[in-house]
Amino acid sequence: MARTVRIRRIDVDELEIVRELALIIWPKCYRNIIGPDRVDAMLAVLYATDNLEREMVEHGHVFWIVRVNEMDVGYASAYVDGDRLWLKKLYVRDEFRGLGLGKALIEAALDHFTARELALYVNKDNTPAINYYLRSGFQVEAEVPVQMGPYEFTDYVMQRTL
Repeated sequence: MARTVRIRRIDVDELEIVRELALIIWPKCYRNIIGPDRVDAMLAVLYATDNLEREMVEHGHVFWIVRVNEMDVGYASAYVDGDRLWLKKLYVRDEFRGLGLGKALIEAALDHFTARELALYVNKDNTPAINYYLRSGFQVEAEVPVQMGPYEFTDYVMQRTL
């Protein structure tokens, strides 16, 4: 059966789709990196629809959803700061990885914004994501401490010249 893939920019009233996808994707993605207790606490804050709306309305973030056939399977968000496009979120359900959906979401952001560089933060211990970004032409620019609520992490800032 042929797959129909569609990426679309969403509006504020559709942010619940992002939250629902995060509730599915995040526990599998981060349980071994930051622990299940932290995952639940961070999801409750980072993916509260009012926080997502604030990112969109006050900070200029744009969100996209990728749908395969009739199922929403991933999302991305991005914003511009100066000459740099920041990829804030990029997540695809496990069972849909390897189909080029992450790349397609990145391309949607690149088509929407004008910038000289593409950058992102990624948890230093998230080896699968780091390897994906390295294969996608990103380089580690810096190692930085990150505070999310009461939790401290170390992230890499990765960037790619456009």
